[in-house]
Amino acid sequence: MTTQTPQNPTAAADPAIEKFAAAVGAHGGLTTDERVLTERGHDYWGVGGLAGLLLRPHGRDDIAPIMRLAAEHHVAIVPRGGASNCSGGMMPTAARVLLDLSGLDRILDVDVETRRARVEPGVVNSDLQAALAPHGLCFSPDPVSAHLATVGGNLIENAGGPHALKYGVTFNHILSADVVLPDGSTRTFAADDEGPDLLGVVIGSEGTLAIVTEVTVALRPVAAVTHSLMGAFASAREAADTIAAVIASGVVPSAVEWLDRAGIAGLQQFYDTGYPLDADSIVLVDVDGTAAEVSHDQAIVEGVLRERATEVRVAENDDDRAALWYGRLNAPNSVVQSGKGFFIGDVTVPRDRIPDMQEAIQATAARHSDGLLFIAVCGHAGDGDLHPTTFYDRDNPLAASSLEAANNEIIEAALGLGGTITGEHGVGTEKIQFMTKRFTPVEIAAQRSIKKAFDPEGLLNPGIMLPDPSPDEPATAGFGAAVRAALTGTLTPDPDAPLTGDGNTDVTVNLGNLSLVVGAEATVEAVNRYLDAHGVTCAAVPATGTARTIGEVVATATGAERDRVRHALLGADVTVVDGNRPARFGAETMKDVAGYDTKRLYVSAHGAFGALVALIFKISVKA
Repeated sequence: MTTQTPQNPTAAADPAIEKFAAAVGAHGGLTTDERVLTERGHDYWGVGGLAGLLLRPHGRDDIAPIMRLAAEHHVAIVPRGGASNCSGGMMPTAARVLLDLSGLDRILDVDVETRRARVEPGVVNSDLQAALAPHGLCFSPDPVSAHLATVGGNLIENAGGPHALKYGVTFNHILSADVVLPDGSTRTFAADDEGPDLLGVVIGSEGTLAIVTEVTVALRPVAAVTHSLMGAFASAREAADTIAAVIASGVVPSAVEWLDRAGIAGLQQFYDTGYPLDADSIVLVDVDGTAAEVSHDQAIVEGVLRERATEVRVAENDDDRAALWYGRLNAPNSVVQSGKGFFIGDVTVPRDRIPDMQEAIQATAARHSDGLLFIAVCGHAGDGDLHPTTFYDRDNPLAASSLEAANNEIIEAALGLGGTITGEHGVGTEKIQFMTKRFTPVEIAAQRSIKKAFDPEGLLNPGIMLPDPSPDEPATAGFGAAVRAALTGTLTPDPDAPLTGDGNTDVTVNLGNLSLVVGAEATVEAVNRYLDAHGVTCAAVPATGTARTIGEVVATATGAERDRVRHALLGADVTVVDGNRPARFGAETMKDVAGYDTKRLYVSAHGAFGALVALIFKISVKA
């Protein structure tokens, strides 16, 4: 795009942006056309603002000089991809430059033999899937917004989707990322790097730490056979108990989706979903694999469904499967088409607490019925990730206060059930106010140190994720110095740093959630004995080196052991090196994208960030 004469008076009024624009023209197309700024400055949901300047880089090699010039002129940069985020994560203003990365959309290489692909950040998820299909491969993350969402966006939001239950979220499929830091320097973070997991920290960072310029993703074969089942239930608790029974059976469905009574009725207003209108909840289940595997798994799942469901349907061909899933996959479009005011929530709780969360949501809807129409709940029930969607009349004077109160109550309920404020949508600007409910001042201070280490001047996607500083936040200079040392490759393990603390040797298995909470000083031998007694396994717990503690395994892991820890780790109770203050990062939930994924820094860090007190891992039922 060619440089245009400024047409947005707010842009011309900012001298820093004017000087930046004069210097950066060789590296991208510029515009201050207000029509373009308005269109590109707002996301799919209409949330956003008007930037002082829009910059479209000519190529990914232009990102580094662009960021160097932005740092030199002290200009804030707001990155834009597919703009499908649901958290107000892209908020340009007249004093900021909107960096539109959607044109960096080349698939650079597909290696069928090693099952990996290199792509630019602007490649749309569904376009990548289409390119992989002839090879019988796919990229596992499948957000419902796949027709809009880019791979770069998947990475910075740690996107999930319906099939994350079996195949994992974006984190589990990123092999490496080339990035440009806010000062214009470049880095490549890889899943198999030794030391603290910096790639894991960048994943889910909502565009606040680095600009992604290239991603290498892992691919998997498309399952030979996929069958779908639907169960209709008379109550949410029966539906949730059925989900727990399916998970505990040892079958790992590729998807388990949830839709409640309000959601069924809401969708039916726009098209005939075919879903039973008298059901309190429906559950959709996909099983996939070879023909023999699907036959085996389908029989088990169908048997579990028939124990509690009032109706069971089975779809064994593509047309029937498409019909069964049509309503659920078109739920976002229905929300937009409704013409009503709406707010799409995103909370995650441990799987066994879904009934309690559902009851809390509907109790909230009843309390605020004077200002709200209804709250429909759909979501990825296999992960405990629910999307309560609140509808209201825009001209109702009570709507705004009712919506705010209802959202607060839903967040409080999720936290009270051991959940988190966002499972896959991110914090953005929408949930900043809840960060202090989710995290203690120590935990937020540690995350602020991460931001400061990557972006000392605060110029990249400012105002996203972290709340304003509080006087309650302690100094975390030591933690920040360790982040900076890891980032520059100068982190040297202190042989005297404690790897574990508090003498915690407790071991607890939650079979309803398939999670393990283990004290960092429990030995590998003791944990394996406990797992065997409960008929479950944990990939992060090695079979050898039985005298080691679990904390030692995590703090010193290398190679394949480090990889297994990365993929199994859900949360960690730790101390923060400054003052050895206690903190928890992550939770006993399958998805959690609230804040920076700080627990990743403790992996292979040899105590540089503090000691490990307890670890939370995924587990699976023994075959």
